[in-house]
Amino acid sequence: MLVECDTCQAVVDAKLHNQYNNWVAEEGIDHIHYFLECPRCHRPFVMSGEKYGSDDDDETRATVFPESTRRNLTSLPISVDGAFREAISCYKAKAYSATAIMCRKSLEAVCDAHAFKKGVLASKLQEMKDKGIIESRLFQWAEALRIAGNQAAHDVDSTIVAQDARDLIQFTEALLEYVFTFRDKFDQFMKRRAATPSSRVTPP
Repeated sequence: MLVECDTCQAVVDAKLHNQYNNWVAEEGIDHIHYFLECPRCHRPFVMSGEKYGSDDDDETRATVFPESTRRNLTSLPISVDGAFREAISCYKAKAYSATAIMCRKSLEAVCDAHAFKKGVLASKLQEMKDKGIIESRLFQWAEALRIAGNQAAHDVDSTIVAQDARDLIQFTEALLEYVFTFRDKFDQFMKRRAATPSSRVTPP
């Protein structure tokens, strides 16, 4: 099973030691838990998966131990995914100013993916808020990311410490998850509901 090992900083084919399945009939979901070992550094992993049918390709998996610097984000455009992966690589390398700069670049990529290409980043973020793509709290996070990235790039006296860099990664991740992953999950949820006859029954 392929997992990302933070110690080796590589994707490895982990060795499966044990597996526990928990079928929840009322949900129609098979909850699966895996105990794994990295074949390179022998670090343990626990992964949790959910499967809605018999097809293994439909299973979604995420590492639950050890805590990862990145959750299982999906549906990211290539430019957004590339910028955010580089931000995480900078964080792992303890290049914290570079982390802030790449988090800011991730925001630029988000704006570009929504066809906001004109003007400075501040005006593009404001336009995204005005169009309802991000709400007020996420706009505040995006502004904090933008300012931190600007300071890291242009202020020679600015210092980005490890905790600041980790927070910036998590704020960026939350914004990406909201704008891309949750949007697609909600669309899939609505399609499933629309395809289920009982969900279309109007109560008396």
